[in-house]
Amino acid sequence: MIPNHPHHHHHMYQTQSPTDFSDGFPFHSVSPARLNNISPSIDIDQSFYDSLSSLNISNHDDQDRQVFLPPRLNRAHGGAGSPFRGEGFGSNNGFEESFRASNGVSYNQGVYSGVGHSSARTVDPFLQQRTSSSSRFDLDFDQMSYLLAKERLYPTQLLNSYRNLRSINHPASISDESGLNLQTRNYNRNPNLQNYSYFRHVSLHDLRGRIRSLAKDEIGSKILQSKFDTPTSEEIDIVFSEVVGSVSDLMKDPHANYLMQKLVSVCDDNQKAMIIRELTDRSDEIILVCMSQYGTRVVQKLLENLTSHHQLMKVIRALQPCAAQLANDPNGHHVLQFCLLHFGCDYNQPILNQIANNCFKVATDRSGCCVLQACVEHSHGEVRTRLISEIMANAIQIAEDPFGNYVLQHMVGLQSPELTALLVSQLQGNFAYLSQNKYASNVVEKCLIESGPDISANIILELVESPTAPSLLVDPYGNFVIQSALKVSKGFAFSCLRRLILGNVHSMQSNLYGKKILEKMEKKRIIHS
Repeated sequence: MIPNHPHHHHHMYQTQSPTDFSDGFPFHSVSPARLNNISPSIDIDQSFYDSLSSLNISNHDDQDRQVFLPPRLNRAHGGAGSPFRGEGFGSNNGFEESFRASNGVSYNQGVYSGVGHSSARTVDPFLQQRTSSSSRFDLDFDQMSYLLAKERLYPTQLLNSYRNLRSINHPASISDESGLNLQTRNYNRNPNLQNYSYFRHVSLHDLRGRIRSLAKDEIGSKILQSKFDTPTSEEIDIVFSEVVGSVSDLMKDPHANYLMQKLVSVCDDNQKAMIIRELTDRSDEIILVCMSQYGTRVVQKLLENLTSHHQLMKVIRALQPCAAQLANDPNGHHVLQFCLLHFGCDYNQPILNQIANNCFKVATDRSGCCVLQACVEHSHGEVRTRLISEIMANAIQIAEDPFGNYVLQHMVGLQSPELTALLVSQLQGNFAYLSQNKYASNVVEKCLIESGPDISANIILELVESPTAPSLLVDPYGNFVIQSALKVSKGFAFSCLRRLILGNVHSMQSNLYGKKILEKMEKKRIIHS
């Protein structure tokens, strides 16, 4: 993983606040003047027009359109792989999805949490890609009027139900009694799905023929998920038969991916085999899905639920040709890390070999350096030896890289004396040079602090005997190395280091970095006096 360091630039991301919608459906108000002055067309049911006309809607300017939300907003729906409560599946788990760039994958109540960069970053599908307006539930106004009447949503009841609602300008937010922040959204894009309370009572059997288009709609996806909490085998078959021909497209969709995550968690081995075949028949199909910010979640959920050795190996072999490309992709690397963390080295050998073939390219990438750390940590035998050999062959260049230096620090941090000794021998003769590099200086410090007294003493002696040793005392990065050397040095190594510092006191007293070293040495002298 990427550790913190006092003289490093760190990449931090902010998490988005989760939002939720519960029972009921939002209404966007229309100017009363406009509503009352429009004559009904021949396509609009007269009773529906009369119902809308009878609503006592307060007068607002068209530029100040309002959103009315139902009063019961106290049910929180937490969803797998969703940054919005109510967007993903599963209820009341309060899960906030995060992608982290650490060597770990966590599961919260069976819900996927991937690995991404060093701080939590919530993916907001609503900010990335809005719902396609082409996904419509084909109901005309006559049918909608019938549905409104069927649910007893008459004009008088509508007025009474919403009279006391708090109205807010769009975009804005309100909070329910539990303090959950709720952000309004524009549901006017798909008016035929506004009667959410009706569709909650429709069975999956009644929705046959429309499941694929519903899955790609923001509200339609929620409707389908709510009906898929504890599906029967017949319901699984209904959904599967309609989506199996569009697996990769739905996995990459900002709304349909939630249904797909749920489907791969409950379908049987034969159905999983068909999904895998759809993804792997074309060599690049599964790669494109893995590189999608939505598809990567579904592939990991699929891998999590595979029980067949044959199916698992088929997926891993499909990933192998583009393993280096996936390792360096901000979404694809999550899939590789999932495999490395959850499956044995024997399963992952095709991926490990491909990473070893592209070791330097992967080590010097923001995402790839995390994958390479996981490869070293979770491999053994011949393939691990090959990985380490490739890293050592480029150790100096990797140490100087903004991301590669973390790979070497991680290797030292594994507390393997053989591995640390191998790295130190590879860097030997270059420690003074590396100490003045912004990134490589971290590697030198790590070796000093965690390599043991014998190895650290040899590094210190190399530093003080270097022709550039005096410049290290006043260098923006070298001074940190000298401070670490003071911390761990003993006996002869400390005497040599002290002699170097005392011989350059004059230049150090007028230098910001030199003063820090003098302060550190004074503290050590007081402690050991």
